[in-house]
Parts: sequence; structure tokens; C-alpha cells
Amino acid sequence: MAKLKSIPQRLGYVLGAQWTRDLAWTGFTILLARWSPDALGQIMLALTTGYLVRTVADVGLNDYLLSTFARRESRPRMLLGEVTWLKGALLLLALCATWFFTGWQQYTFELRLTVLAIAAGLGLDAVTDSFFALCQARGRQDVEMRIRVPASLLGIGYGICLVLLGASPVYIALYKPIESLILMAFAVKALGRNPLTGINLEQMRDLGRQWKNGIVFTCMACCTMAYNKINVFFLKNHGGDAAVGGYSVAWETVEGLSVLVSSALLGKVIFPMLARLWEQDREGFRQLSGQTARSLWAAALPIIYVLCVESDRILTFIYGANYSTAVTAQRLLTPCLATAFLHNLAAYAMIGMRRHRLLLAFYLSGLALNIVLCLELIPLKPLEGAAIALTATKVWVAILTVSYFQYAARPMSLVQWGMMLATIGASAGLWWTLTPLLPRLAAEAAGLLPLLLLLWRWRPPPPWESAPHQNTGPQSGTTENEGPTAT
Repeated sequence: MAKLKSIPQRLGYVLGAQWTRDLAWTGFTILLARWSPDALGQIMLALTTGYLVRTVADVGLNDYLLSTFARRESRPRMLLGEVTWLKGALLLLALCATWFFTGWQQYTFELRLTVLAIAAGLGLDAVTDSFFALCQARGRQDVEMRIRVPASLLGIGYGICLVLLGASPVYIALYKPIESLILMAFAVKALGRNPLTGINLEQMRDLGRQWKNGIVFTCMACCTMAYNKINVFFLKNHGGDAAVGGYSVAWETVEGLSVLVSSALLGKVIFPMLARLWEQDREGFRQLSGQTARSLWAAALPIIYVLCVESDRILTFIYGANYSTAVTAQRLLTPCLATAFLHNLAAYAMIGMRRHRLLLAFYLSGLALNIVLCLELIPLKPLEGAAIALTATKVWVAILTVSYFQYAARPMSLVQWGMMLATIGASAGLWWTLTPLLPRLAAEAAGLLPLLLLLWRWRPPPPWESAPHQNTGPQSGTTENEGPTAT
């Protein structure tokens, strides 16, 4: 029984750390947005660059580390030391490339320092994540929480204080390296008297050979990170800092909901079950994927509807009247919720089916489409063009992955697809027809009703009714590095 209780306990530690930081970050971004759209745009541009630097420094090794640590196949501190040296070297190269890139883009010296500071902080997070992989493999999520919570509060708290004092963005940007250095200091302290070992060339060669097994997943992570972020660079060039700030507040809500479902539900709960069922019980795979797909569609549609019809009130209420121009951008971005929910389900299913190379091809086509759209649309209408470029890319990738998923697993029948499309049509028709006749809230409530009825009809059944028959044998449907980046 004690073993069973440890699972929700460990999840509670992880969620506690994540939600603490999320709440602090939400307060920070709202304050920053209300203080200065230009400052928000500069910080968000720096974060976009930083995420790319973090992807390079991480080099897709965390899944490999987690599985190796869990199997206790090697001396953990030696492996941790080798990976830390490797990530550190990659981080230095990425930061040098960042400095040259910002110069090539002709950013001001202060903006270049802002970008470099936040990029360095996010890159250091990738280095420290190796230590947290060891904590997770050993079941010590409590150590991770005790490190992450104070580091987040101190780092973001510093940023909040600087915003309240009206400091320059380059000083506000120091919140991230402060947070990251505190994380690293606590991690080193947690290692105690057993420091990391130096570089062992033979072990480094073995590490490189092992990493080759996960190169497809590294490429997928790079593709998804690129097509999620590069529109911001085009927007900066054609719209300026304020346009980047407006786009960021429009995207913040959509991204938050997407990542919540992708990482918490699909990545940590549904994906391991799908991978196992594909090998052991194809009918159980179809049932679980079908129920999940229907539930995700039913949950996404009301959220999309509310965001579309209420964006003008939501954005201005949270971030202030300066962001009224971002309303159209948020409405254009709301389809990303549905594509994120369904695409990520399909992507995890494809990896469970061992179709990760085909998935990478889909991602590459999305990246190519995104670059073309950014070049064509953003110069004409910067804010709306950036939103359309991202939404169209995500819709395209979702069409590819969900179509293959439907072809291979048949998760939803034609009748269910028809029911969903008819519900969408009824909702849009009611709202469109009643808007001139009724008060705004009444017309919106009428349009929402069919979507809520679909949500009630397709709600997940209780676990004891919905769990498919599963063998209890070892999980054989995954490889060490399986797990796509949430897109």
C-alpha cells in the first residue's frame, strides 16, 4: 500500500513545484504587460531565443538519462558529470551563436544583453535538468520540489520587484539567470560530498553512441521548437517590440492550456498506456485512443468558443486596454487548442506504433510551411500574420498526424465525426443568428449550449468502466528517448 501511495505523492511534488512557478510567472507577466508593452516584447523575444538555446544545450539526452538512471546501468555520478560537461560545452557554443545572431539582426546593445541573459539562464536550466533526471529516477521528487520552489520564487520575485521599480528590461531580464544559478547551487549542494567526475573519453564515446538512438527525437524537438518560435523573430523585425508584446499576451493563454493537457495528461498518463497497449492489445489501444480523442475534442471546443467570443473582454481585463489590438490575434490562435490536443494525442500514438520517422517528416513539412508563411504574411500585417502563420502550421501538422492516426487506429467513427461537425455548425449558427436579436451574453450562452451537450455526452467514463484490459507484462513498445515535444 505504501508503494501505491508514493505515486500520487511524487506527482504532487512535481505539480506543486510547477504550479508555484506558474502562479509567480503569471503575476510577473501581467505586471510587465501593464507597465510597458515594449518591455514585455523585449523579454518575450529574449525568452523565444532562450528556448532555442535550451533545446540545443539539452541535446535530447534527458530521456536517455532518466531511463539509464532508473535501470541503474552505470555509475550515476560519472554519467551525470559527462552529460554536464557535454551540455555546458554546447551551451557555450549556443550562446556565442546567439550573440552573433542578435548582431546580425541589428538589435540594440541593451536588447542583445537582455537576450543573452535570459538565453544563458534557460541554457543553465538544461544543464541542471540532468540532476533532476537523477532525482526522478530515484523517486526523490521531493528534493526537486524543495529546490525548484525557492529558486522560482526568488528569481521571479526579483523580476517583479524590478518591474515595480520601473527598471530597464536588461535588469529585469536578470531574473532568469538568478533563478537558474540558484537552481544549480542547490543541485550542487544536494550532491553533497560526492562531486561530479571529470571527462572520461571512452564513456563520452559510449554516450555519443547511445545518443544516436534518440537523434530522431532530438530532431523532432528542434523542429517543433523552431516552428513554434521563429514567427516572433519575423514579428520583431516588421512590427517592433510592442507587436511582440501583443502577440505574447494573445498566445499566453492558448499555450498554457495546450501545455497543461499535453504534458500532464497525454505525456504522463495516456502515452505510456498507448505504447503498452499497441504491443499487447490492439482493441484496447483503439478504445483508449477513441475515448481520449472524443473527450479532448469535447473539452477543446467550448474553450475555443469562449476565447473567440470573449477575447476582447478577457485580454483587456487581464492585461489592460493597451492590448485591444491583440484581440484578433488571439481569436486567430484559438484553433491551436484543438490542434494541440488532437495532434499531441496522435503524435504520442504514432510513437507508440514506432512511426517516429514518419512523424519527423510531418514536422519537417510543418517547419517548411511555417517559414514560407512568415516570409509572406508577417511583412504585410505583422501581428495577424504571425498568428495566422503559427495556426496554419499547427493545423497542417495536425491534419497529417490525425489523418494517419485515424487511418491506422480508427479511434473515431464517421458517425462521431459527423456528430462533432454538426455540433460545431449548430453552435456557430445559433451565435451568429441570435447576436443581433439578444443581449450579448444571452447569444453567447445559446451558442455554447450545443458544445456543452457534446461535452456531457462524450465525457470520460469512470476509470473502472473505461480502463481497457491490459496485460501486466513489461512495457515493450517504447524506446529510451520516446516522447515528442508538445506542439
